[in-house]
Amino acid sequence: MDYLSIIKNPIEAELADFISLFNQSLSHEDGLLGSALEHIRKRAGKRMRPMLILLMAKNFGTINEATQNAAVGLELLHTASLVHDDVVDESEERRGQASVNATYDNKVAVLVGDYILSTALLCVARTHSEQIVTYLAELGRTLSDGEILQLSNIGRKDISEDVYYDVIKQKTAALFEACAGIGALSSGASEEDVEAAKQFGQNLGIIFQI
Repeated sequence: MDYLSIIKNPIEAELADFISLFNQSLSHEDGLLGSALEHIRKRAGKRMRPMLILLMAKNFGTINEATQNAAVGLELLHTASLVHDDVVDESEERRGQASVNATYDNKVAVLVGDYILSTALLCVARTHSEQIVTYLAELGRTLSDGEILQLSNIGRKDISEDVYYDVIKQKTAALFEACAGIGALSSGASEEDVEAAKQFGQNLGIIFQI
């Protein structure tokens, strides 16, 4: 059974709109930058994070322009973090394809990641929601904090289960939590429902990473 198709079914049209907006945001006429962005577009994943945003928005209300801009902004933030992570980890592959730093070099990868991050901020600003903008900015800090925590524990044989969960919560789970919370926020959900959505997202992210 194709569970992913079942999950996508309620938001099929809206997800297609998201993909179109996301691809537009990763386009540029400049030769080197345009080439690097096209390279990133070709390695699209399962779109799990934007799907969660769209599903949460639809659960609590309707998917609107703010929802879509938030979804694009968050996915761009995630994409930028992956480009930078590959530089830090000296990874040569990402999703079965050559990483940006392997295809070009570290300098290009860092600058492309910065460009994508700036584009993410531009997209989320279009939501006209101070809460969503603040949430995305806090998420960027959390992801960096989690990456540094992971780096500081690489090679340690005595890493505790608590530290392991801290790393998960500040990386994968933080992204899922933000997706669920921002999706609920964008559709006008109550503060109580937004908190419940965030908790659901965090739990889902922890389970997914494990």
